[in-house]
Amino acid sequence: MNNMTHDRLIWELTGWGADEKPAHVTELSREEIIRIRDLFDRRMPPAGTDEWLACAAYEVTPDLQPHVLAAVPRLEFKPGLDYSVEGSVHSE
Repeated sequence: MNNMTHDRLIWELTGWGADEKPAHVTELSREEIIRIRDLFDRRMPPAGTDEWLACAAYEVTPDLQPHVLAAVPRLEFKPGLDYSVEGSVHSE
């Protein structure tokens, strides 16, 4: 993913409702991902490390939320939602 020159990574913090639909979505910047990426276990994808959080959805558990907020204070976690961070490639 890091070598793609015509594509752009975007990231979102998504809060999922009980109906498994996105109920709260916030786009994250590259700088914000750099601040939070070390909070997650990025060894899960089969290709090895996931430097840019783009190969899987990473759960933001309630015990992890204060650490994410410390790194990116503008974020909000709404009660009753299950949160994850995920990156995806969007062609320009």
